[in-house]
Amino acid sequence: MKSILLVLILLFSSCKGQEKAVGNDGVAQTPDQLQLIEKDNYSGSDEEEFVVIKDVKTLQEFYSKVNRTRKPGLPVPQIDFTKEMLVIYCAGKRQNSFEPRLFVTKESEKDLVLGVKNESQKKTSTSITTPFSVYKLPLTQKKIILE
Repeated sequence: MKSILLVLILLFSSCKGQEKAVGNDGVAQTPDQLQLIEKDNYSGSDEEEFVVIKDVKTLQEFYSKVNRTRKPGLPVPQIDFTKEMLVIYCAGKRQNSFEPRLFVTKESEKDLVLGVKNESQKKTSTSITTPFSVYKLPLTQKKIILE
């Protein structure tokens, strides 16, 4: 009798784990859709930039720009481009410390719309930074748009 009760409890608790995750901004997201794999304060890009990367060559070009003034440089992530793709957001020059975070705002059959949320961090200095973040997501044919 106790084992049947245990099985029922496990069954019902596993169903709850399949609910959609909702972010702090109230936007429903699938848990593995947009995964942060790297962030840093110096991208080498003075202007805001949004790049979708679907091949190794473009990824290596981005990291060669980021690593231009770094010794040692950041390692290039190992991505299986047959299954995954990357989205890179460079925020441009900033004097205040903040961390840009991408999130999914809308998804349709043709488009995946992303938004940027600027999360403040403790001000530690007044140096100028050019923050960037790299996100991995499953390979899709949808057009990826930044709002």
